[in-house]
Amino acid sequence: MSARSFILVVLLVAGEAYFCFAEESLVRAPLAPALDFQSAGSFFDTIDKQCQPNWSQIVHPPAAPVSPAREALSFEIGVLVSDAFAAIQAHNGQSVKNTAHEITALTKKLNLDQGILARNRSISDFADKGAWNELQIEINAAQKDIISGMQRQNDRDLMVFLLAGSWVRQIDIAATLATANPKPELAVLLAQPAAADELLAGFGILSEPARKGKLTLMLVQGILAAKDIMLKTSGGALPDSAIKELASTMAQILNQMSAPVPRP
Repeated sequence: MSARSFILVVLLVAGEAYFCFAEESLVRAPLAPALDFQSAGSFFDTIDKQCQPNWSQIVHPPAAPVSPAREALSFEIGVLVSDAFAAIQAHNGQSVKNTAHEITALTKKLNLDQGILARNRSISDFADKGAWNELQIEINAAQKDIISGMQRQNDRDLMVFLLAGSWVRQIDIAATLATANPKPELAVLLAQPAAADELLAGFGILSEPARKGKLTLMLVQGILAAKDIMLKTSGGALPDSAIKELASTMAQILNQMSAPVPRP
């Protein structure tokens, strides 16, 4: 663990987290994170327009065991939302339907399934018809329904984990595409240290139990590592070596978050 990561972990546990470490100074986190960085659908649209990658290279892996912790379930929902948007870009309707069913199964565990259940039929119909624009709208709406449900249940902590899961998987997918077929435009899009800072600010204002939890500490360490890599730009773009390092870091985060929470 780097010295910077260690300091942040100590501050989180102590309830005195500050963000960010720009120019080695510490600035207190805002009262609420903006968390309005680019959605997976918009990000993938930008990639498609600028780079025309082979989206079929992105294969949704078999469902991995997920910790029963609510934070881990929320993170995985975010991952699956990004998977759904990637499947839309690949024009893989069956994958979209399968992913929507996985999202529904997880939302049931969080008592948030009403909104997504109502949309599953539309998602299935649009997927069968290959109505990709309509699917984009439905998946976006499903994510908003889930977040609204979290707000109604006063589960604001879970919103941070959901958005973190979506962002981590977005970068994982983009780094995978860039590794398979390097393109300068994609190397620029992968440099997102500001988005990492927004997520870190969100983790800094979690409720005390969530802020001190092992999942939070693991995820914060991973996002800090990703941010450090994203700062290794040359002319605004990440070099190939940094992209490979970023892909490995994001894959490690995803693997850690799907594993059982280690015992104290």
